[in-house]
Formats: sequence, structure tokens, C-alpha cells
Amino acid sequence: MARVKVVLALLLAPLLAGCASGSSAPEDHPGPEGSWISMVPGDALAFDGPGGELLLIYVDETYSMDGVNASALTWERGEHVTTDYVVQVDDGTVWWYGRKGSWRAGRHGEEPREVEIVDHRAAFGDRVVTLSEDGEPVQVETPDGVYTR
Repeated sequence: MARVKVVLALLLAPLLAGCASGSSAPEDHPGPEGSWISMVPGDALAFDGPGGELLLIYVDETYSMDGVNASALTWERGEHVTTDYVVQVDDGTVWWYGRKGSWRAGRHGEEPREVEIVDHRAAFGDRVVTLSEDGEPVQVETPDGVYTR
């Protein structure tokens, strides 16, 4: 499906498990040019799967988390919405700063977790995004099943 522009509020967000705790969390500074996920704030991608349509939205807003501005990546399927918070630093490393309503870096001793991207697969908790060679998401695995573009 084609990219769909969504008008929301301000900058980026997220996603995915297999994330290891890191003690060298990023400092608050702009990330590298270009997104690890080949999306820009305000983009939305539609995926089809067992639960119907799943929208992956790169929120056009940032959120202050543990001293840095994190982007939000929202997963929307019908009325079910999950939002993950991520930060990409200059060297391209992606850090997972939390999931709305579940955990958040800087609260209750939680620390940001490095998102390992292995074989074009990035994992945030119970979600895994498979990226194409150019970084665009082509598949999303959720607890409900696999969604494809």
C-alpha cells in the first residue's frame, strides 16, 4: 500500500523486544540525518493481517523522556493503539525509551534499551518490524499475527 500522510502533532516514535539494557544511553542531541525506519514525522504505513488493517504511524511530535526528546511510533489497529518511544543518535544507534502505559525510561529505575537491528529486523517488546534494504517497513509481527504491506 502507498504511504499515507497523517496530520498529528510534532515528531517520531516506536516499536519492538530483544532489546538489551544499555548504560550508555544517548544524550539529548539531534539524531543522524535520515531515519532508521525510512519514515519522516507525519508518515503512516498501512499493513494487512489477521486483525484487519494495522497502521504504523511516525508521530509528528516529540516527548521528553529521561532528559531526551524521544519520537513516537504508534501502532493502530481499529481502536487498539500502542505507542513506543525511540531515539536515534548520531552513530545510527536506536534506543527504546518505553511504551505508553507499560514502562518508561527514567521511571521506577527503568533505563533506555538499545534496539538491535539484525538481518533487517528491529524488535521492541512484543513487536518486530522487518525493514527492506532501504529501511522501509515491509512487515510487522504483533501478538495478533503477521501484517504485511
